[in-house]
Amino acid sequence: MRRVAFVTVLSLKGQLALVADELPGGHPQWVLPSGSVRAAEPYREAAARVLRDVVGALPVRGGAVEGCRWAQVPVPVGRSRREAHVFIFRLAAAGDPPEHLPWKGVTRWAEPEEWPELCTRCDLPDVDVLLTGYLEGWIPDGRITLGP
Repeated sequence: MRRVAFVTVLSLKGQLALVADELPGGHPQWVLPSGSVRAAEPYREAAARVLRDVVGALPVRGGAVEGCRWAQVPVPVGRSRREAHVFIFRLAAAGDPPEHLPWKGVTRWAEPEEWPELCTRCDLPDVDVLLTGYLEGWIPDGRITLGP
């Protein structure tokens, strides 16, 4: 089973940092920064590692909400089992977010109306609802299950 930590970095204006995927041979798509979780590594530590790659030394605040996409059983043909956790962070600096983050490759800041398409590309159902609920304050702290 593959374990993945996704990192959402939100600006104080509610924009979401997206990065270009690095799939060979295709056109890049905008996705959430992510990284594989090592064998004995907790999800939160993996998220902190990915976050350091994304923002470098920029000051951020961690959110108390964690989205979880549990591994499906049975797995659709041609796919491997994957469990994913989504961690929310906010840039601490006021003003416009930096045009480019330290993450390898290009950064794009997405407005909330663009978030639903992330569900399909990252295979994270309801991630847009999770982020909206976090920003609007109606998602409680703790782990929230994303999709079935």
